[in-house]
Amino acid sequence: MSRILVLSVIFGGCAFSLHAQSAPKDESNSVMLPPAKVALELNRGISIDRQFRTIPPESIMQINQDDIHLIKSMGFEFVKFLVNPEPLMTGNHLDTAKAGYLKELIDMAVEENLPAVVCIHPEWEFKKSILNDLEKFAGFLVFLEDIARFLAKSWTPKQLAVQLMTEPVTETLNWNDLQPRMWETVRRVMPDHTLILAGDQVGKIDGLITTKPVNDANVLYSFTFYDPFVLTLQGGEWLTPKLWSHLGSIPYPSSPEIIAARKQAILEKIPTDPPDWRPAAEGMLNEYGNAHWNKEKIVACVKKLTDWNKSYGGGLKIWCAEFGCYQRTIAPEDRYRYLKDVRDSFEENGIGWAYWSYNETLTIMTSDRQPFGPAKNQTPDAVLLEILLGTNH
Repeated sequence: MSRILVLSVIFGGCAFSLHAQSAPKDESNSVMLPPAKVALELNRGISIDRQFRTIPPESIMQINQDDIHLIKSMGFEFVKFLVNPEPLMTGNHLDTAKAGYLKELIDMAVEENLPAVVCIHPEWEFKKSILNDLEKFAGFLVFLEDIARFLAKSWTPKQLAVQLMTEPVTETLNWNDLQPRMWETVRRVMPDHTLILAGDQVGKIDGLITTKPVNDANVLYSFTFYDPFVLTLQGGEWLTPKLWSHLGSIPYPSSPEIIAARKQAILEKIPTDPPDWRPAAEGMLNEYGNAHWNKEKIVACVKKLTDWNKSYGGGLKIWCAEFGCYQRTIAPEDRYRYLKDVRDSFEENGIGWAYWSYNETLTIMTSDRQPFGPAKNQTPDAVLLEILLGTNH
């Protein structure tokens, strides 16, 4: 019997469940779609993990021109902003009095000649409610049309793209029914801007490959990539159970032999109470070692995407909306090696990406940085920038 790992996670204040399981692939389609001709190429960018809940936002969530200038100076080609719909809403409509903050945010990027990705990024409970209730979903479409009209009026297709929903997850409704309605709603008022769609299952690869594409060449199909979680989220203080905060020094790449040599030292750092923590950690480590996580394994994950693309004619444009690796307890050289393998696997297959993240819980900065602190106090990690952007960044 296969084990299903369910892990409660919070990124950018948004809690969700990550399921280590595969969804069956729909082999029945024969629709050939036209090759993508996107208005805005999004190759190498970075996300700012600051999810505002009020307008103006809490001080820790504020972004200023110095942050955008630093991102531009590092060599990234676009910046992704998280846009929480609830603080912008009055009923089901965009609150025009609050939309000025959104305009200020995007203008900061545009003034630096950095295109912006506006990612509609609801809080977890709000997202669950609108994606599992048809009446609430219909109300959300009203807001989506309002904000799309506002964005189309303010910025050109070369300045801005819109990600319609971060990491969707449905329980009672069908995502392949909901997402086309979102796309139709936005496309009516944004005829020329690049739109970014996603798969179910919190945006994972296994969710994207069950997605039915829309008949639109100006679309990116997105996924998030943090596999394997035991590596990329080790040491995460925000995870439940709190066992995760005690995981550290988990190596990359993995094999049964590598894990066997490290396992005892890793387990000794985990409290003996609760008594099930060490056995649970040992099980995760064994599973990780047996899976042989390395460059070839990552390439095999990406191949699922390319196979899905080929099943629709091979002309779809695939995009990684997030990837990264938490830095607190992993050995730096293992983190660098993993991120290089991921980045290389994406670019070898023509997949653009947004790195997660700038200077928040996960970071592009050196270990002496101040999380969420001012740009002037930060030092970009030169090794990581070289891995992500190469010598010409």
